[in-house]
Amino acid sequence: MACLLDSGVLIDISRGRTASIDYVDMLPEPWAISQVTAMELLVGARDKREVAYLDAFLSSHPIVRLSESLGKRAYRLLMDYSKSHGLHVFDSVVAAAALEQGLTLVTRNKRHLAMIDGLILQVPDY
Repeated sequence: MACLLDSGVLIDISRGRTASIDYVDMLPEPWAISQVTAMELLVGARDKREVAYLDAFLSSHPIVRLSESLGKRAYRLLMDYSKSHGLHVFDSVVAAAALEQGLTLVTRNKRHLAMIDGLILQVPDY
């Protein structure tokens, strides 16, 4: 099954962590990135040079765009899990993107996402 990469994994890659790069290189292609993850990465960039690097990287991979159905699913996830499990807004959108597209979510954030029914997680071991 194709994968959706979460921000933590992509941050590791952008910082040149060899283990994360090797891990993602072994994933089946194609893998995608959610639009909200792309925005998180740009906001977290340290300088304009890193913004340019991230923009080039992001433009070379499929992006799961925000949509009305994705927004509704993220809202339902927040209704179900925000108070009981501490699900946050961005995590709900990324989870909804994976669910909408039938993708495995590759994330280091198992604690906030493992309880979501139907969501398939792959947690890196690096």
